Amino acid sequence: MTVHQTLTGKPDRRIQTGINQYAMLHHAIRNLASIEPKTATGKLAMNLVAQNSVSVLSVAAISGYVYALTEAQLPTVTFQGATPGPGITNQELQQAYNSFQTQFATFQGEARAWINTTPESGGASIFSQLVSVPTTFKTINGSVQGKFEILKTLTPGTKPYNDTMAQLKALIGAETSDINTLNTAMQTLGTNLQNAAVTLHTAATTGVLKQLQDAYSTEIQSLTDDISQCQDKINSDNSKIVGLGFAAGAAITVGVVGLANIWNPIGWIMMGAGAVGAYFAIAEIERLKGEIAGLKTKIQNDEMWRQDDQKAAASVASFSGEVKGFETLNSAAQKELTTLEQLYSTLADDISTTISDLDADKLDEAQAEWEAILEAAQPLEDLTAYIWPTSLMLPSPTSFAPVGSDVYALNVAGDAFHYASGGNTWNQLPNSALSIVASGSVVAAIDGAPIDGSTVNPNPSVPTYFVKTYNSGSNAWTTISDFPAAAITTGGGDIYAINQTDTDRQVYKYGGSGTSWTKLADLPGPDAASQIAVAGGKVFALANNTQLVYGYDGSSWSQVGTAPASAITGNGDMLGILMTDQSVYTYDAVNGGSPVFGGSDAIGLAQLSNKDQYVVNASSLDLYYIDNNVSPPTATDLQPNTTGVYASDTDAVYYTDNNGHVWLLTDLEQNTWRQLPDLTPG
Repeated sequence: MTVHQTLTGKPDRRIQTGINQYAMLHHAIRNLASIEPKTATGKLAMNLVAQNSVSVLSVAAISGYVYALTEAQLPTVTFQGATPGPGITNQELQQAYNSFQTQFATFQGEARAWINTTPESGGASIFSQLVSVPTTFKTINGSVQGKFEILKTLTPGTKPYNDTMAQLKALIGAETSDINTLNTAMQTLGTNLQNAAVTLHTAATTGVLKQLQDAYSTEIQSLTDDISQCQDKINSDNSKIVGLGFAAGAAITVGVVGLANIWNPIGWIMMGAGAVGAYFAIAEIERLKGEIAGLKTKIQNDEMWRQDDQKAAASVASFSGEVKGFETLNSAAQKELTTLEQLYSTLADDISTTISDLDADKLDEAQAEWEAILEAAQPLEDLTAYIWPTSLMLPSPTSFAPVGSDVYALNVAGDAFHYASGGNTWNQLPNSALSIVASGSVVAAIDGAPIDGSTVNPNPSVPTYFVKTYNSGSNAWTTISDFPAAAITTGGGDIYAINQTDTDRQVYKYGGSGTSWTKLADLPGPDAASQIAVAGGKVFALANNTQLVYGYDGSSWSQVGTAPASAITGNGDMLGILMTDQSVYTYDAVNGGSPVFGGSDAIGLAQLSNKDQYVVNASSLDLYYIDNNVSPPTATDLQPNTTGVYASDTDAVYYTDNNGHVWLLTDLEQNTWRQLPDLTPG
């Protein structure tokens, strides 16, 4: 094995299929341009058949981004607090935000045309039309082949020959118009997405969203200062009351008769000096009490405003973070739209070439070319037409869950499967899921299924997003939550979930029976949880806004490290942390301390219980093994073309390659892997 101190690799092309999710494509696979007639279609067919995941991943990148855009919910903001600062008033800020809401709604409407699958949409979406093209090819192929055979029996130039030729040209050219229409639609989508990405990024970095965050920060600080001043005033008044109360008590003892005549105009004269002093002391006490009551009310109002502002600020910050993520997704989507446009343009050009060959009476060549086009279009039938929930609903879904030497997995359609160690096949489980986890004897999932973007009104039922557990003995799922979950994890026999409700987004622990859950303390900030993992018998959470990691000690959260992270995973007593700068760390959940650096340039991480890690290199998508039990840690290059790496609770290691195959590590020293049976794509 080759040992490296840092994670490096060859510069193969990678595309982004989601936030912090990538897959690799070789440069050669993407050469879709026509060269010469006939050979072009043959080469195109060879490339596409050899790597049909190109199209699958292309559509995944685009549809994932577009769906995220259509599902994003702008926070409701009515800014009435302190002046946000120089250069903009509250009214101007509100107007700018209202204008931004209108603009964003327009972007969402443009994006929905790509994936709109409801009957009310008036027709098939662009997404479903892409899937329909190869189906149409297949449908008309029988007629085309029949016309070719008929032409071979007819005399050129005769009316039957000319009529049959016209019919054949019409059949072959039938898809050209649809393909060109789709290309135009994809170009329009690309322009719309680009405009949306630029506008949203500007809003989040220097525009209205940034101004809104600054304004909220100013308002929250102003309210905090006001609350502090009010509390100081209350403390001062209470001190006065104590002093005045003592004086009043002493005076009342000697001046009670005089006080009884207080409303008699002559009473002022009748009261002795002590009585007069008592009266004014009592009056001052009552005034101070009234002031304190007012101050307390003001504090309550200020605190209510502050909490509202903090929640709104957190919502705006979260939305801004997501908007900034749209920029990278848009970049990936633009590349994949270009690839699809090239693919369909090439098919359209090749169809035209075939028709030209017909005019030249090259029937055999034209028929061979048509068959090559059909072969080239074949992989398009494998386009992933499933649209998965966005990170707004599922910030960290998992589709591959090894437990011991077994694996539970979800295919692209959300169908659940189980692979038993040493077996030759995957056994399908009842129902579907959107995320699945497993450890020990516990298998848990989030209920639901992705949208089938190739059909109209695809899902007969709406996903519940409830947590459910699987019983292998009865081969059945049991629902264990009555709230929708954004993420789940399990470890040590415990199950944890993040409540998906917008007003919650906090971590819950399952009580062990029925649908009973205990809410843990809110994350500091206030912040929401986006990911959770179990290590050392404790649950850890990744905060959504700050992206800091926190560990729960049974009553409160404490920060782990100081750097922002993008992913966490637990195994045994070890917590693996993937930072936003793509470095990886290991944290000892039992003994504490600081996270320990393992390597850099990583986008995928599997943590072992002995501190070691397996990572996917960000530059090459090569799989590396990191030995964290030596100083400094060493990284060993194991396998190329890796799209994911996973470790079970017994340290069994798996990886998935760019062709969708799953491999199990059988010998690290010899770098030996065993391929598992392919999972049914769905």
